[in-house]
Amino acid sequence: MNILILTRIANKNGNSIYNSYTQGITNNYPNAIVMDYFDLYFERGKSGFEQTILEQMAQHHINVVFINFVSGDLTFDIAFLEKLSQHCYMVMNFYDGELFFEPIDRYYAQCADVVFIPASSYFTYNYKLLGINAISTLSFFDSHLYTPKEITKDIDISFVGDVSKKSRQDFIHFLKEQGYTVKVFGKGSPYGSVSFDTMIDIFNRSKINLNFSDTIDQRNFNTHTNTNYSIVKNIVKHMNQLKGRSIEVALCKGFVLTQHATGIQELFTKEEIDTFNSKEELLQKVQYYLQHDTQREQKAASAYNKALIHFDATIAFAKIFQTLNLQQRAPKKVLLDKDFVSHYTTYHLLYFFNFFFKLKFNHLREELTIITAHPINIKMAWCYLRQQFKYFLMRTFSK
Repeated sequence: MNILILTRIANKNGNSIYNSYTQGITNNYPNAIVMDYFDLYFERGKSGFEQTILEQMAQHHINVVFINFVSGDLTFDIAFLEKLSQHCYMVMNFYDGELFFEPIDRYYAQCADVVFIPASSYFTYNYKLLGINAISTLSFFDSHLYTPKEITKDIDISFVGDVSKKSRQDFIHFLKEQGYTVKVFGKGSPYGSVSFDTMIDIFNRSKINLNFSDTIDQRNFNTHTNTNYSIVKNIVKHMNQLKGRSIEVALCKGFVLTQHATGIQELFTKEEIDTFNSKEELLQKVQYYLQHDTQREQKAASAYNKALIHFDATIAFAKIFQTLNLQQRAPKKVLLDKDFVSHYTTYHLLYFFNFFFKLKFNHLREELTIITAHPINIKMAWCYLRQQFKYFLMRTFSK
């Protein structure tokens, strides 16, 4: 099996799951070719991007392409993926399907032979209705990055993540009103974002690691990830989702107290973690686990053993790739709707303005062809222009 991995290569303090998936595959298939598709597109433009991928496939006799999509990303021309799928077995992995299945993922997935989703098995039903082969894998991580440490647990309750979301603020504020000290790290917190190593220390130092299952709070544009949440419908705010954070904490042998989410039992059992639905239930369980060290540590140890076996990327991909039948492929028939086409066209304003400020006129003309072919979202055009102008100023004055 000759594999080409198209993914995002994150820095150490970025989202570790992208690198974990890559590491898990390459540990099993050392000859796999890895390409950061964002960097490739920014460097070579659309035609150079696609030509490079085709050249790599021919040079290395690639018969499996694994695309590890960044959430909400619309870099790929679906016509190119349809063409690509004629020459290889195509595997796609989509994160945050609860948010992006309807506006993006289900369209790209038409080109896949199999789709991996780090979500509950309940979610595969959405793909199967469209005749798309989907597997619930849940989330994988590189267990070598997450280390249990013999250090004092001097933090009673902690949360690491985005606390700009109001629902999370409400839970945390409620605990503080009841007299508990909750140390919060991440976006919107007094401590701000922390490094990966610091996060691992927090997981180890905390008696209770909180986790929340809410999806989105504000339907806006995230300038740090280029993610346009405005294409997600308001009703999605009612949904909850399985978070990989529970697995990350468990791999550090930390105790997880998580907000309930549909399918949580597929991650861990009641003997491994505990859950809450309401503020009152959260308070009750915080009180209990701060008073019962033995029960808390027993659950943490059980979750740790489970995570090592089931959620280590190297072990998981060794099992999954052995099940793939490269000869069992369904014919592809790609259907598009105007909303998806509009989202794709608007997204490429990101590249248009980037190439404009870099004076890469050949690449610029290609993007101009894309964004003039269909209607665009004017509000998003302004967002991308401001963002890329800011990056242009940063690059100019940092030289």
